[in-house]
Amino acid sequence: MIRKNLINCKLIREKRSGKSIFDDYMKHLQPGAEACPYCGEQGDLHVHAYYDRTLIEFVDGHPLKVSLCVCRLACSHCSPQSTHAILPDPIIPYCRHSLFFILRVLAEHALRLRSVERICEIFEISIRTFYRWQKLFNEHRAEWQGLLSAMETSLRTAILEFFRKEPFSIFAAGFFRQTGFSLLQSHANPARSKRKSSEQPFVFP
Repeated sequence: MIRKNLINCKLIREKRSGKSIFDDYMKHLQPGAEACPYCGEQGDLHVHAYYDRTLIEFVDGHPLKVSLCVCRLACSHCSPQSTHAILPDPIIPYCRHSLFFILRVLAEHALRLRSVERICEIFEISIRTFYRWQKLFNEHRAEWQGLLSAMETSLRTAILEFFRKEPFSIFAAGFFRQTGFSLLQSHANPARSKRKSSEQPFVFP
């Protein structure tokens, strides 16, 4: 997959929906300007296919399912030919819920706005899903804070700091380079599940 880092501000300032960010980027997609994530060649990517996927967002106080038409590019330089889906920041690989959706759920609990039961009722998720997301966020913040710092920092403090990182795109790109997966991605991409030994540690801003 090709991750597009498009949230060039603090998350707390981002007013667009995940779908609008996705649609705006796809209107101006130029396959030839993309580099293949496997071989690194630029100018050899072309449209291979499109597929539909569902994204769940939180709009006007309710979960909303929206449809995305995802473009998959193929690299003519790779042998055998490789294909890569274009996925902007708000879309978490292998997850139906948007990045904004999950972070809002975690923030409402961390800021003690509602009980877990009430949050799950409003966002139409199971309690098991809520705690799975919370556990995943804690695991991932240990990646950028360090295990000891993550243990010493409360979830509320971590959430507030996270929403104030500026810009989010730099953080997201660095996290992907360091770990091989996207923030809040629970299912690993086999091709990137192990960090390359040649990669240098990334210091998050």
